[in-house]
Amino acid sequence: MYRNVFFALVLSMSCALPMSAGADEADDKAAIAAVWDSYETARMAGDADAWLALWDEEGVQMPPGMPARGKDVMIGGVPKAFTAMPASAMEIVPVETVILGDMAFSRGTYLAALTVKGNEVNVDGKFMTIFRRQPDGAWKIYRDIFNSNK
Repeated sequence: MYRNVFFALVLSMSCALPMSAGADEADDKAAIAAVWDSYETARMAGDADAWLALWDEEGVQMPPGMPARGKDVMIGGVPKAFTAMPASAMEIVPVETVILGDMAFSRGTYLAALTVKGNEVNVDGKFMTIFRRQPDGAWKIYRDIFNSNK
């Protein structure tokens, strides 16, 4: 009896996760790794437009010490932040990436060298990011939370 209920629950849960036809987990993980590469490149180049293009239209970032902000708010603030605190180095190290149909999460660490008021500041921390597959198959950042280790 319980065994049948368990299998029915597992089957219903697997059906609830949307899966794109022909989706290949290795390709999806590679595509998400490419998003992280583009994120680093855009941040070091100070290219706010390229960085914002990595975000889902309904994306939400939850930075430390401030309220969560949607992409509409980031569009106004990110270019100013990139100018005020340029990055000379950035490395994102995903430790785990899990694909769940048309959603995925990536967890890991980051290092960055930022110039703050003329002084170089090295930061390191951790992140948890949820990605959402777009209609064209691309992955974009849907939810992102991070914090510093200092």
